[in-house]
Amino acid sequence: MNMEQQKPKKKQLLKAGLLSLVVVLLLSLFTGCTSNNNSGSTAEGSNKDGETAGTSGTKSEPLKFSYSRPTWGPATYTKGGAYEKELFKQGNVNIDVRIIPVVDYDATIKTTAAGGNMPDVIWGWGPVDPFWKDLQDQGAFLKINDYLDQYPAIKDAVPAGIWDKMADDKGDIYFIPNLIYPVVPFFINYRADIFEELGIPEPTSIAELQAALEKIKASGKDIVPMTMGNTVPFWAGKDLATSFGSGSGWAPSKDDPNKIIPPEMQEEHLNYKFWLQDMKKKGLFDEEAGVNPDASFGETKFKAGRAAVILGGNLQSLYPELIKTTPGADIKIMSPLTGLNGEKGGTRVVFPQDRGFYVNVKFKDKADQFFKFLNWSLTDGTDLRRYGIEGKTYTVNPEGKKVPIPDESREADYKGSQIEPLKFIDPMSEKLDWEAQELNFTGAGIQGKFQYYKEMFEKYAANPYNDYKDPTVSSPTQAEIGPQIWEDYMAKVDGSILTDMKLTKEAYKAAYQKYLDAGGQKIIDEINELQKNKSEPNYVD
Repeated sequence: MNMEQQKPKKKQLLKAGLLSLVVVLLLSLFTGCTSNNNSGSTAEGSNKDGETAGTSGTKSEPLKFSYSRPTWGPATYTKGGAYEKELFKQGNVNIDVRIIPVVDYDATIKTTAAGGNMPDVIWGWGPVDPFWKDLQDQGAFLKINDYLDQYPAIKDAVPAGIWDKMADDKGDIYFIPNLIYPVVPFFINYRADIFEELGIPEPTSIAELQAALEKIKASGKDIVPMTMGNTVPFWAGKDLATSFGSGSGWAPSKDDPNKIIPPEMQEEHLNYKFWLQDMKKKGLFDEEAGVNPDASFGETKFKAGRAAVILGGNLQSLYPELIKTTPGADIKIMSPLTGLNGEKGGTRVVFPQDRGFYVNVKFKDKADQFFKFLNWSLTDGTDLRRYGIEGKTYTVNPEGKKVPIPDESREADYKGSQIEPLKFIDPMSEKLDWEAQELNFTGAGIQGKFQYYKEMFEKYAANPYNDYKDPTVSSPTQAEIGPQIWEDYMAKVDGSILTDMKLTKEAYKAAYQKYLDAGGQKIIDEINELQKNKSEPNYVD
């Protein structure tokens, strides 16, 4: 899990069969992780004095605290719901939740944090981001080393190598990372029924995909040829980008393999971005891409039967919703595509952290109670955290397995939008659990598609593209002037590729050169100087 490992050969990164065994491997690597147990052991469920680690077993007053976090789903959370009440009762807490849609979160919360008006627990990017690292260094957040030692379920939930990345140069940790599994394919999903009706074979290359989109547009079906999943346009297509040879991250320079450069300097990445622009010019890519601030507009459109291809999107939610609006519809996943110059597509591997949270140093007097609650959520509270409430969020099948109830079939108080804002962390051992995934498919009524989904996952994962930059290495110049020079020279240009159809790749490069001259090159040079190991990272083996 350490970025200082020697560079593996790309084809060795995910060996055949690795993903099928990954849960066993993770459990053996991270001994002591308790998340899959329905009740914690004495060591895991108690603090050093033998007292109940969770707050629910105490007679004390509920712990009250404010909590700010992003939501990836719809921001429709309302306080006082039945799930919230059950969590408050079992966890002996009273949480003042403040949510912000993920697309607006970074800009909004930075303003809040910079003004010193921070909640007791606050989500951010942690020490991998200069803004948050600066606040951390100024003493805005609580040091948590002792709490991690006292409450082992929290410590064991995060791999040791990731804790190492969160530590400062003194070994002190202030930030609790939100984990993600590093292999997260953003599949290219398509309406198999429409392709069959129009006589279009499944595309195997970028050229064939474009030809298919053109045929769909010309069909007179009044359907969007290609849209995007629930995120920003270029990231929604991160795995499509690999078919252009882009990992959408830093990569070795062709002139000097010992130097890494950002995606804005890579021809492959610009080819991908401006190909999407060209698709939009031709009416083949959704006209709302890069315009509609609602990140879920593409998924909504696809579920309503008004789009033929979607970059990203979750099959478990797409298919059940689609067949409600469009009986007889079917969805398949394109295999990774071959690029215009023969590039082999795959998946963009990610650093296994997506934000996380700090504890406000002003909350120090009640911090022990908070960590006791967090530890409880990973031990005695595991069932509620992971599965919810029987009959409301899951049912139990004859084999005793907990089968999730699809979100659209739940009562309002138990939908994901009511649960997500009350989430904190889940352990790494739950991040790629094929048994749990199969139960999700069963709950969605599409168990027959599970094996196909798993096979496609392995196809994408077989050819990983990595970001070579260590996210914990930061440039002093970036911290000082980086945001300002990006705003001055690049923000408008980079954000206009899908809105300004006259913007050319040459104009983009000219703007980027001005950014480099204004200090961007110094940032790149500092990154290369500070990051001694520039080999390809390995987050899986």
